[in-house]
Amino acid sequence: MFTPDDFQLSLESQLKLRVIYDEVDKCKDVEHLQEQLKEATQLMMRYQTILNRLLRDKISENLSMITDKIEKDL
Repeated sequence: MFTPDDFQLSLESQLKLRVIYDEVDKCKDVEHLQEQLKEATQLMMRYQTILNRLLRDKISENLSMITDKIEKDL
């Protein structure tokens, strides 16, 4: 389903990640880092929810197509 390339970040994403890493390394405000971590976690969980919904819908769609094909072949 996935290839190793699917898990690689684009050059643009790598650059953005590097900038974020540099900002985190320079930051000494623990409260600010905590808040940013909370926001990043919330965003990741939202993306997971969206992906779960998309996958569920796609699987349902595929199952409906398979069911329709089976019914036609009978």
